[in-house]
Amino acid sequence: MRKTPYYSYVVGDLPEGCKYCVRGEKLVLFVTGVCPRNCFYCPLSPWRRNDVTYANERPVKRIEDIFEEARIQEAKGAGITGGDPLARLSRTVEYIKALKEEFGKKFHIHLYTTGVLADEKALERLYDAGLDEIRFHPDLFEPNSKFFQREIENLKKAFNFDWDIGGEVPAIPGFEERIKWFASLLDSLGAKFLNINELEYSETNLRNLLSRGYKPISDESSAIKGSLESGLSILEWGEKNTSLNYHLCTAKLKDAVQLRNRLRRMAKNVAKPYMEITEDGTLRFGIAEYDDLTELYEFLIKEAEVPEEWLYINWEKKRIEMPVEVAEELADAIEGDVKFYIVEEYPTWDRVEVERIPLN
Repeated sequence: MRKTPYYSYVVGDLPEGCKYCVRGEKLVLFVTGVCPRNCFYCPLSPWRRNDVTYANERPVKRIEDIFEEARIQEAKGAGITGGDPLARLSRTVEYIKALKEEFGKKFHIHLYTTGVLADEKALERLYDAGLDEIRFHPDLFEPNSKFFQREIENLKKAFNFDWDIGGEVPAIPGFEERIKWFASLLDSLGAKFLNINELEYSETNLRNLLSRGYKPISDESSAIKGSLESGLSILEWGEKNTSLNYHLCTAKLKDAVQLRNRLRRMAKNVAKPYMEITEDGTLRFGIAEYDDLTELYEFLIKEAEVPEEWLYINWEKKRIEMPVEVAEELADAIEGDVKFYIVEEYPTWDRVEVERIPLN
């Protein structure tokens, strides 16, 4: 077992899909929030627990939305997730085919599924569409799961096709023996890997986790206490007792590596000339806010003599955007109701603001 440069732990080799992911090269294609299961640890936000589709943070209304997001990210592959993508099988198959046709056969696509709906016909459709890697997440954590036996039978059927097969489950403290059992099964079937994710809380699963005695590591981390140690113990066991590849994906990897690398790839393709790209891949620039943007825009050009190419009216956010240095100079020179700020935003479709510094 060794620690990776990505704050994760690995036994053997990283799964192919993970290699793209840690470099920020994987488009996250959320096909649907619909799922046959209702896991107590599911972190999905309320608005994603419906039949909605997203490419990264971009809502998908047409197939071109997916292509556009992939181009902005310069993606070299896609991870298809949900919910359970097989709950909308035709949609999932359509997207796999379209991505392969648009970006070529080398565009690596992996998919997560519970296995509940992965019968022979569904697997055949996914394989024929060009899916490269399939990851199963059976219901190991509910003692009387009505789906478990079907999931395991469907998992076995996946070995009738020539693709990479593995498992992916959260490291839930107290369930180490169940996860080891699953690892042994995967090994006996000839699977390539088992991914174990450090358990994290969200606004939707925190109450469930607390009620079962699980607690966050700290106020600064979303990771659950004991999950990392649980995952490490499974990797240590797996290295001695199986021939599987293992990857323990930490909460820090997702935030400090995967997201950061994706943002950097996107930032260079969406940044306007007046925006700075930070080390973290965010966009940094100045803004001015005022009730009448047209009046302010004309004043800045005619009276303050700001070159027109330095200014951009963002009607949706009701502000004028500009280089940081220009905003700093104007904030010192202009009195009145105009408010100047330096802002930092993600280069994503939803442009989440991460920092705002007032200048006047």
